[in-house]
Amino acid sequence: MRDSLREELKNNLLVLVGLLVAAAAYRLYLIPNGVVNGGFTGVGQLLNHATGISIGLVNIALNVPLFLISMKSMGLRFGVRSLVTMVLLSLLIDHLPLPPATDDMLLASVYGGAISGIGFGLILRGNATTGGTDMLASLLHRLVPVLKVSYAIFVFDGLVIIASAFVFEAQAAMYGLISAFLCNVLIDLVLEGPNSAHSYFIISDKSEAIADKIMREMNRGVTGLEAVGMYSQQRKQVLLCVVNRFESMRLRRIIFEADPHAFVLANKAKEVLGEGFKSM
Repeated sequence: MRDSLREELKNNLLVLVGLLVAAAAYRLYLIPNGVVNGGFTGVGQLLNHATGISIGLVNIALNVPLFLISMKSMGLRFGVRSLVTMVLLSLLIDHLPLPPATDDMLLASVYGGAISGIGFGLILRGNATTGGTDMLASLLHRLVPVLKVSYAIFVFDGLVIIASAFVFEAQAAMYGLISAFLCNVLIDLVLEGPNSAHSYFIISDKSEAIADKIMREMNRGVTGLEAVGMYSQQRKQVLLCVVNRFESMRLRRIIFEADPHAFVLANKAKEVLGEGFKSM
Protein backbone atom coordinates (compact mmCIF):
# COMPACT_ATOMS: atom_id res chain seq x y z
CA MET A 1 0.00 0.00 0.00
CA ARG A 2 2.79 2.40 0.97
CA ASP A 3 4.72 1.57 -2.24
CA SER A 4 1.68 2.19 -4.42
CA LEU A 5 1.03 5.52 -2.69
CA ARG A 6 4.67 6.54 -3.16
CA GLU A 7 4.46 5.59 -6.86
CA GLU A 8 1.24 7.58 -7.26
CA LEU A 9 2.78 10.65 -5.63
CA LYS A 10 5.86 10.31 -7.83
CA ASN A 11 3.71 10.09 -10.98
CA ASN A 12 1.65 13.13 -9.96
CA LEU A 13 4.82 15.13 -9.30
CA LEU A 14 6.26 14.17 -12.70
CA VAL A 15 3.03 15.18 -14.43
CA LEU A 16 2.87 18.50 -12.56
CA VAL A 17 6.47 19.41 -13.37
CA GLY A 18 5.98 18.26 -16.97
CA LEU A 19 2.88 20.46 -17.33
CA LEU A 20 4.71 23.53 -16.07
CA VAL A 21 7.75 22.90 -18.28
CA ALA A 22 5.69 22.23 -21.44
CA ALA A 23 3.43 25.22 -20.88
CA ALA A 24 6.45 27.44 -20.21
CA ALA A 25 7.95 26.39 -23.55
CA TYR A 26 4.82 27.57 -25.34
CA ARG A 27 4.45 30.81 -23.37
CA LEU A 28 8.14 31.78 -23.52
CA TYR A 29 9.12 30.69 -27.01
CA LEU A 30 6.65 29.03 -29.37
CA ILE A 31 3.48 31.13 -29.16
CA PRO A 32 5.06 34.64 -29.18
CA ASN A 33 7.13 33.78 -32.26
CA GLY A 34 4.52 31.86 -34.23
CA VAL A 35 6.52 28.61 -34.18
CA VAL A 36 4.15 25.66 -34.69
CA ASN A 37 5.49 22.15 -34.09
CA GLY A 38 2.30 20.24 -34.90
CA GLY A 39 -0.37 18.66 -32.73
CA PHE A 40 -3.70 20.04 -31.59
CA THR A 41 -1.88 22.86 -29.80
CA GLY A 42 -0.45 23.80 -33.18
CA VAL A 43 -3.98 23.88 -34.61
CA GLY A 44 -4.91 26.12 -31.68
CA GLN A 45 -2.04 28.48 -32.52
CA LEU A 46 -3.25 28.77 -36.11
CA LEU A 47 -6.89 29.38 -35.13
CA ASN A 48 -5.85 31.82 -32.41
CA HIS A 49 -3.90 33.89 -34.93
CA ALA A 50 -6.72 33.79 -37.48
CA THR A 51 -9.80 34.20 -35.24
CA GLY A 52 -8.63 35.09 -31.72
CA ILE A 53 -10.01 31.90 -30.15
CA SER A 54 -7.79 30.85 -27.24
CA ILE A 55 -5.28 28.06 -27.90
CA GLY A 56 -6.27 26.12 -24.80
CA LEU A 57 -9.96 26.18 -25.72
CA VAL A 58 -9.19 24.76 -29.17
CA ASN A 59 -7.02 22.06 -27.58
CA ILE A 60 -9.80 21.05 -25.20
CA ALA A 61 -12.47 21.10 -27.91
CA LEU A 62 -10.43 18.82 -30.18
CA ASN A 63 -9.29 16.46 -27.44
CA VAL A 64 -12.42 15.85 -25.36
CA PRO A 65 -14.28 13.83 -28.05
CA LEU A 66 -11.19 11.65 -28.53
CA PHE A 67 -10.92 11.03 -24.79
CA LEU A 68 -14.59 10.09 -24.57
CA ILE A 69 -14.22 7.62 -27.43
CA SER A 70 -10.95 6.17 -26.10
CA MET A 71 -11.70 6.14 -22.35
CA LYS A 72 -12.76 2.48 -22.27
CA SER A 73 -9.67 1.22 -24.09
CA MET A 74 -7.35 3.49 -22.07
CA GLY A 75 -8.58 2.29 -18.69
CA LEU A 76 -10.45 4.51 -16.23
CA ARG A 77 -7.48 5.62 -14.08
CA PHE A 78 -5.14 6.38 -16.97
CA GLY A 79 -7.96 7.98 -18.97
CA VAL A 80 -9.12 10.29 -16.19
CA ARG A 81 -5.52 11.24 -15.27
CA SER A 82 -4.79 12.05 -18.91
CA LEU A 83 -8.01 14.03 -19.37
CA VAL A 84 -7.21 16.16 -16.31
CA THR A 85 -3.62 16.58 -17.56
CA MET A 86 -4.82 17.76 -20.97
CA VAL A 87 -7.23 20.30 -19.45
CA LEU A 88 -4.56 21.65 -17.08
CA LEU A 89 -2.06 21.98 -19.94
CA SER A 90 -4.62 23.91 -21.98
CA LEU A 91 -5.32 26.28 -19.09
CA LEU A 92 -1.62 26.81 -18.40
CA ILE A 93 -0.89 27.52 -22.07
CA ASP A 94 -3.55 30.24 -21.98
CA HIS A 95 -2.90 31.72 -18.55
CA LEU A 96 0.63 30.97 -17.29
CA PRO A 97 2.02 34.48 -16.58
CA LEU A 98 5.31 34.37 -18.45
CA PRO A 99 6.59 37.04 -20.88
CA PRO A 100 8.27 36.15 -24.21
CA ALA A 101 11.90 35.15 -23.69
CA THR A 102 13.14 36.08 -27.18
CA ASP A 103 12.02 37.37 -30.55
CA ASP A 104 14.64 35.33 -32.42
CA MET A 105 12.76 32.56 -34.23
CA LEU A 106 15.74 30.21 -34.38
CA LEU A 107 16.27 30.44 -30.63
CA ALA A 108 12.53 30.10 -30.09
CA SER A 109 12.30 26.95 -32.21
CA VAL A 110 15.36 25.32 -30.60
CA TYR A 111 14.54 26.13 -26.98
CA GLY A 112 10.79 25.81 -27.43
CA GLY A 113 11.10 22.41 -29.09
CA ALA A 114 13.63 21.07 -26.60
CA ILE A 115 11.88 22.34 -23.47
CA SER A 116 8.43 21.22 -24.62
CA GLY A 117 9.90 17.79 -25.37
CA ILE A 118 11.24 17.56 -21.82
CA GLY A 119 7.83 18.56 -20.47
CA PHE A 120 5.88 16.04 -22.54
CA GLY A 121 8.44 13.35 -21.72
CA LEU A 122 7.94 13.96 -17.99
CA ILE A 123 4.17 13.77 -18.44
CA LEU A 124 4.49 10.42 -20.20
CA ARG A 125 6.85 9.17 -17.47
CA GLY A 126 4.18 10.15 -14.97
CA ASN A 127 1.82 7.68 -16.65
CA ALA A 128 -0.36 10.25 -18.41
CA THR A 129 -0.82 11.70 -21.86
CA THR A 130 -2.10 14.97 -23.27
CA GLY A 131 -3.97 13.29 -26.11
CA GLY A 132 -3.58 15.09 -29.42
CA THR A 133 -2.40 13.56 -32.67
CA ASP A 134 -1.14 10.36 -31.01
CA MET A 135 -4.65 9.53 -29.83
CA LEU A 136 -6.22 10.57 -33.13
CA ALA A 137 -3.76 8.37 -35.04
CA SER A 138 -4.51 5.39 -32.78
CA LEU A 139 -8.24 5.78 -33.40
CA LEU A 140 -7.74 6.05 -37.16
CA HIS A 141 -5.58 2.92 -37.05
CA ARG A 142 -8.41 1.02 -35.36
CA LEU A 143 -10.82 2.13 -38.07
CA VAL A 144 -8.35 1.60 -40.93
CA PRO A 145 -5.82 -1.05 -39.80
CA VAL A 146 -3.67 -0.59 -42.91
CA LEU A 147 -2.94 2.99 -41.79
CA LYS A 148 0.07 2.92 -39.50
CA VAL A 149 -0.03 5.11 -36.39
CA SER A 150 3.41 6.62 -37.06
CA TYR A 151 2.41 7.60 -40.61
CA ALA A 152 -0.84 9.18 -39.44
CA ILE A 153 0.99 11.26 -36.80
CA PHE A 154 3.60 12.33 -39.35
CA VAL A 155 0.96 13.37 -41.92
CA PHE A 156 -1.21 15.28 -39.46
CA ASP A 157 1.68 17.13 -37.80
CA GLY A 158 3.19 17.81 -41.22
CA LEU A 159 -0.04 19.37 -42.47
CA VAL A 160 -0.27 21.57 -39.37
CA ILE A 161 3.31 22.77 -39.84
CA ILE A 162 2.76 23.40 -43.56
CA ALA A 163 -0.40 25.39 -42.75
CA SER A 164 1.67 27.63 -40.48
CA ALA A 165 3.54 28.83 -43.57
CA PHE A 166 0.29 30.36 -44.86
CA VAL A 167 -1.07 31.62 -41.55
CA PHE A 168 2.20 33.16 -40.35
CA GLU A 169 5.02 33.17 -42.94
CA ALA A 170 7.01 30.63 -44.97
CA GLN A 171 9.91 30.66 -42.53
CA ALA A 172 7.58 29.68 -39.69
CA ALA A 173 7.13 26.22 -41.20
CA MET A 174 10.89 25.72 -41.47
CA TYR A 175 11.40 26.67 -37.84
CA GLY A 176 8.42 24.50 -36.93
CA LEU A 177 10.17 21.45 -38.38
CA ILE A 178 13.24 22.18 -36.23
CA SER A 179 11.05 22.52 -33.16
CA ALA A 180 9.09 19.32 -33.88
CA PHE A 181 12.30 17.34 -34.41
CA LEU A 182 13.87 18.54 -31.16
CA CYS A 183 10.63 17.96 -29.26
CA ASN A 184 10.50 14.30 -30.34
CA VAL A 185 14.21 13.75 -29.66
CA LEU A 186 13.86 15.13 -26.13
CA ILE A 187 10.71 13.09 -25.45
CA ASP A 188 12.63 9.92 -26.32
CA LEU A 189 15.61 11.03 -24.25
CA VAL A 190 13.48 11.69 -21.17
CA LEU A 191 11.59 8.41 -21.55
CA GLU A 192 14.57 6.16 -22.27
CA GLY A 193 17.58 8.06 -20.95
CA PRO A 194 20.79 8.67 -22.89
CA ASN A 195 21.81 5.81 -25.15
CA SER A 196 24.93 4.66 -23.31
CA ALA A 197 24.83 0.87 -23.67
CA HIS A 198 26.05 -1.46 -26.39
CA SER A 199 25.27 -5.13 -26.84
CA TYR A 200 27.91 -7.43 -28.35
CA PHE A 201 27.44 -10.82 -29.99
CA ILE A 202 30.77 -12.65 -30.11
CA ILE A 203 31.36 -15.73 -32.25
CA SER A 204 34.65 -17.44 -31.52
CA ASP A 205 36.29 -20.83 -31.09
CA LYS A 206 37.68 -19.48 -27.82
CA SER A 207 34.41 -18.32 -26.30
CA GLU A 208 35.14 -19.78 -22.86
CA ALA A 209 38.45 -17.94 -22.57
CA ILE A 210 36.86 -14.69 -23.75
CA ALA A 211 33.94 -15.03 -21.33
CA ASP A 212 36.30 -15.75 -18.44
CA LYS A 213 38.41 -12.63 -19.15
CA ILE A 214 35.32 -10.41 -19.49
CA MET A 215 33.92 -11.60 -16.16
CA ARG A 216 37.25 -11.35 -14.34
CA GLU A 217 38.63 -8.12 -15.79
CA MET A 218 35.44 -6.13 -16.43
CA ASN A 219 33.10 -7.65 -13.86
CA ARG A 220 30.40 -7.89 -16.53
CA GLY A 221 28.03 -10.79 -17.06
CA VAL A 222 28.22 -12.91 -20.21
CA THR A 223 25.55 -15.21 -21.62
CA GLY A 224 26.40 -18.19 -23.80
CA LEU A 225 23.96 -19.01 -26.61
CA GLU A 226 24.12 -22.34 -28.40
CA ALA A 227 24.34 -21.91 -32.18
CA VAL A 228 25.11 -23.87 -35.35
CA GLY A 229 27.12 -22.55 -38.29
CA MET A 230 24.89 -23.34 -41.26
CA TYR A 231 27.78 -23.60 -43.73
CA SER A 232 30.10 -25.75 -41.62
CA GLN A 233 27.35 -27.38 -39.54
CA GLN A 234 29.63 -26.92 -36.52
CA ARG A 235 28.18 -26.13 -33.11
CA LYS A 236 29.50 -22.96 -31.51
CA GLN A 237 28.77 -20.90 -28.44
CA VAL A 238 27.80 -17.32 -29.22
CA LEU A 239 28.49 -14.89 -26.36
CA LEU A 240 26.17 -12.01 -25.52
CA CYS A 241 27.57 -9.19 -23.42
CA VAL A 242 26.17 -5.71 -22.68
CA VAL A 243 28.51 -2.90 -21.65
CA ASN A 244 28.32 0.87 -21.43
CA ARG A 245 29.93 2.97 -24.13
CA PHE A 246 33.01 3.71 -22.02
CA GLU A 247 33.75 -0.01 -21.74
CA SER A 248 33.36 -0.81 -25.44
CA MET A 249 37.00 -0.41 -26.44
CA ARG A 250 38.16 -2.42 -23.44
CA LEU A 251 35.78 -5.24 -24.36
CA ARG A 252 37.05 -5.28 -27.94
CA ARG A 253 40.65 -5.45 -26.73
CA ILE A 254 39.84 -8.45 -24.55
CA ILE A 255 38.05 -10.23 -27.40
CA PHE A 256 40.75 -9.80 -30.02
CA GLU A 257 43.63 -10.47 -27.67
CA ALA A 258 42.05 -13.85 -26.94
CA ASP A 259 41.03 -14.55 -30.55
CA PRO A 260 42.19 -12.27 -33.40
CA HIS A 261 39.79 -14.11 -35.73
CA ALA A 262 36.66 -13.61 -33.61
CA PHE A 263 33.51 -12.38 -35.36
CA VAL A 264 31.86 -9.54 -33.41
CA LEU A 265 28.49 -7.89 -33.95
CA ALA A 266 27.93 -4.66 -31.98
CA ASN A 267 24.58 -2.91 -31.54
CA LYS A 268 23.47 0.21 -29.73
CA ALA A 269 21.03 -0.92 -27.05
CA LYS A 270 17.94 1.29 -26.97
CA GLU A 271 17.45 0.64 -23.28
CA VAL A 272 19.00 -1.69 -20.72
CA LEU A 273 17.26 -2.51 -17.45
CA GLY A 274 18.78 -4.69 -14.75
CA GLU A 275 21.85 -5.24 -12.63
CA GLY A 276 24.77 -3.02 -13.58
CA PHE A 277 22.57 -0.66 -15.61
CA LYS A 278 19.29 1.11 -14.94
CA SER A 279 16.71 -0.21 -12.50
CA MET A 280 13.02 -0.15 -13.38
